[in-house]
Amino acid sequence: MKIDITINNQDYKSVIIRNDGELKKLIESKPFINIIDAFSRQIKELFFIDNNKFIGEDKGKTYNSDEFKQYAKKKKNDYGYFLFPWNCHVVKCINEEDYFTLKTNRNQDLITAEEQKKLRDFNVAVFGMSVGSNIAFVLTQAGISKKIMIADNDELDTTNLNRIFAGVHQIGLNKTIVASRKIYEDNPYADVKIYPDGVTKENLEPLLENKKIDCIIEEIDDIKIKIETRKLALKYKIPVVMITDNGDGVILHVERYDLGHDKIFDEEPSYWNKRIEGKMTKELAGNIIINNIVGGPQNVDPHMLASAQRVFKRELVSWSQLGSAALLGGVVATVAIKRIALGTSKQLSVREFISPDFTRARPW
Repeated sequence: MKIDITINNQDYKSVIIRNDGELKKLIESKPFINIIDAFSRQIKELFFIDNNKFIGEDKGKTYNSDEFKQYAKKKKNDYGYFLFPWNCHVVKCINEEDYFTLKTNRNQDLITAEEQKKLRDFNVAVFGMSVGSNIAFVLTQAGISKKIMIADNDELDTTNLNRIFAGVHQIGLNKTIVASRKIYEDNPYADVKIYPDGVTKENLEPLLENKKIDCIIEEIDDIKIKIETRKLALKYKIPVVMITDNGDGVILHVERYDLGHDKIFDEEPSYWNKRIEGKMTKELAGNIIINNIVGGPQNVDPHMLASAQRVFKRELVSWSQLGSAALLGGVVATVAIKRIALGTSKQLSVREFISPDFTRARPW
């Protein structure tokens, strides 16, 4: 059997290698591949989870015990090989269900086993891979949305590296490729669908109509697409979550169209038909963000307001954003998604301001 695995700069999925024979042929054709054996350590981790009477016992003695040897023998074929073409690594990894057990073990009892499976099967789409890339990765870390859709038509620039987990070697790559690679490195069993041309009404509506998406995380810069996305979400009763940067803090927006919410940023859908008709200038976009989305200039970090004014004067290329806020946004959005998926929150609409507050902390 011939293995034809081309390694190129556009690869974004891990490739399953089915057996040792396939692996041998890959190594012969590409001797520069690095082989990593995660499986032997994973078996040891899993043994303690499945045999809790050994918890706290000396690990060296445990690994030499008959119980562990029998367990390892039983599990010896429960693995697969995963090629990550972009970094030339092949990883020997435990099977999917055991990997899920290991990956989510430290979530107990903050998330129950039943809840964890429900979260895994909750399909999220993340549109916009700036703050959105942080959200997508935190979701993956938390074991939420094995099937995840990500969209962005933009390529990675050096100015993005203050808030996107990437490296200088990835400059020029589409942001969905950068994000997808990070997701697969965390979970080789993930199922990532990328939209490197961005999201449009034409490619989004069929997904919603066919119930491929349970929740949308919307982080798109284009105001018209923001509104169009919500119109479709309202039509098909899909909740929308959004994070807005606000200095060191973030603003969480939740619109529960699945529960009957029928407004778009607190306005009737018809309001937006006139509000966004014609050319979308930076001034109009800024006005909508500050007044309609954030709720007025009094709610905006003063430094952000100053930054916006400099953008309008063409003194700054684009809006100021902090990596710490992007990370915070990933955390906040993931908590919101978890509550939606598990049904623990029933608020129809949320605009919540979240900011790190050290005023009551001890002096550093």
